[in-house]
Amino acid sequence: MKMEKKFKILQVIGSLHIGGAENIAMNFSRYIDRSRFQCDYLVFTEDIGEYEKEAISLGSKVIHLDPPNKGYVNYYKNLKKILIDGKYDVVHSHTLLNNGLTLKVAYDSNIKKRISHSHSTNIMGKKNFLYKVYAYLMKKLIVKYSTSLIACGTEAGSYLYGEKLFKEKGILVNNGINIKDYVFNKEKRKIMRQKIGIENALVVGHVGRLTAVKNHDFLLDVFFHIHKLNRESILLLVGDGELRATIENKSKELGLEENVIVTGMRTDVPDLLQALDIIVFPSHFEGLPVTLIEAQASGVHSLVSDRVTSKVKATNLITFLPLEEKAEVWAGKLFDCLNNERRDRSQEMIAKGFDVYSTIIQLENIYEE
Repeated sequence: MKMEKKFKILQVIGSLHIGGAENIAMNFSRYIDRSRFQCDYLVFTEDIGEYEKEAISLGSKVIHLDPPNKGYVNYYKNLKKILIDGKYDVVHSHTLLNNGLTLKVAYDSNIKKRISHSHSTNIMGKKNFLYKVYAYLMKKLIVKYSTSLIACGTEAGSYLYGEKLFKEKGILVNNGINIKDYVFNKEKRKIMRQKIGIENALVVGHVGRLTAVKNHDFLLDVFFHIHKLNRESILLLVGDGELRATIENKSKELGLEENVIVTGMRTDVPDLLQALDIIVFPSHFEGLPVTLIEAQASGVHSLVSDRVTSKVKATNLITFLPLEEKAEVWAGKLFDCLNNERRDRSQEMIAKGFDVYSTIIQLENIYEE
């Protein structure tokens, strides 16, 4: 009997550390039909990410390579060798502007399916003249050398490809999750709160990297006013990053060091969400945050910056506030959102297309078409 062709896919992602885009990329290995598809990962870090061991256990190969900005010519040569030696059928790139160079290399390596995937609506930091030139060139390369333009939301697609082109040719692929992992469970909530030592507290949460785009500085200001109104409140920050020391220092300056818990990177986010009473998410910008999809699936309300796409609102558990509003206003609004009965929201999430199984089928079709 003739064997069906197995497609080899190279997922190009910044790292396999815990993060939203990384978790989505890992879902391709977790839930894809591995009898038909082989997903490998190319990462731009020397260190071993938290997801790497799992990726290898699922049969994926993880390739470490210096990022393009360490030398564009070397990146081109090294990536081309990897693609040709690996005999890949598909390159699926998740590195925003760097998708352009990656997909140019894929084209020159005769890769027939070249996918650009946008997970964000902007890039943090100063945008000088050189950055603007680079962004212009990379966006041109993306449009020229991609066979599929994918984004997690319309704003993310418009940012990387242009509104007109994404509307005409773009493909919206939701950030799907395994919804049953997040369904609210009273017993699990009790156990998690006991483990953390927050049984009777009002627990305000945030899940995400400790980086500037997530706006933890403002989050701490908001929590300062929350704590004035409720002395039994705790801020639980799930994640790690370059701003950890800055965040911990500001907590001390505000006299909140005993009330702010930084957990570091965690692999048990579905369980930690059970322990929360509400999430505050004041990001400067986002694509379509996986955290807020997970939060809704677990039945927890989220107070969210108006810089986040409205497409993330799959249930009535999202309340948007202008980022220009004062921290006191955010704190006051939080208490209006607390009267929420936690219940199973899985059917609502599935109906809105955030189930991982439906998104995986969509991707399988894109890979094979």
